[in-house]
Amino acid sequence: MNKIFKRLLFVALGALGVAANQTSLADQQTCNTAGCTTPNLPVNFTIVIPRVLRLQVGAVAGTAAVNWNAAVTAANLGNGTVLNADTVTNGGAAGTLVAYALMSNNGITNATITATGVGAGLVFGGNTIPYTDIGAAAVGTIGAAVALPVPGIPTVVVPVGGVIQRTGTWQYTYANTAVFPAGSYTGTINYTVNQP
Repeated sequence: MNKIFKRLLFVALGALGVAANQTSLADQQTCNTAGCTTPNLPVNFTIVIPRVLRLQVGAVAGTAAVNWNAAVTAANLGNGTVLNADTVTNGGAAGTLVAYALMSNNGITNATITATGVGAGLVFGGNTIPYTDIGAAAVGTIGAAVALPVPGIPTVVVPVGGVIQRTGTWQYTYANTAVFPAGSYTGTINYTVNQP
C-alpha cells in the first residue's frame, strides 16, 4: 500500500468518524416485540423572551401628537361645569377619548408613569391656566384602570406575576372653575414610564 493511498484512507476514515459522532447526537430507539414501548426520545426547546417596557398614549406610536381641543361657552365660563373636548385628533380611540396602553414584563418592580408639564400651564400671553385644571377618567379598560398621572403626582402600576398589561382610554376634562382673560390657551404634558 503506497503512502498516498494510506493518507487518503486515513482521511476518509476520519471523516466517517466525525459523521458518526454528529449523528449520534440524535437518538433512535427500536421496538420489535409485541406490546413493547420505546424509551423517551427527547427534543429540547429554547424560547428567548425579550425584556419590554412600553407606554402608548394616543394613536399608534410614530404618528403625530395628540391634540385635545375645547371651547368654553359664555354661558358656563368659570362656573365649575366640567368640559369634555370638542375635538381630539390622533387620540387612537372613538370620539374624544384618548387611548393608552402600558405593557411590561420586567419583573416584580412597579412601573411609574410620570406627567411633566411644559411650563407652568396652558398659556396665552402672560396668562396661565394651571395643568391641575386638566383631569381625566379611565374608561373602557382591559385590566385594572390606569389612573391619569398629573404633574407632580405620578401613577404607580403594580405587576401581576411579573407582567403588566393594561389598555384603555382616558377621557380628559377641563375643570372650568375660574375665569381667565379671553384667548386661546395652549400647553403640553409629556408622559414617561420608568421601571427599575
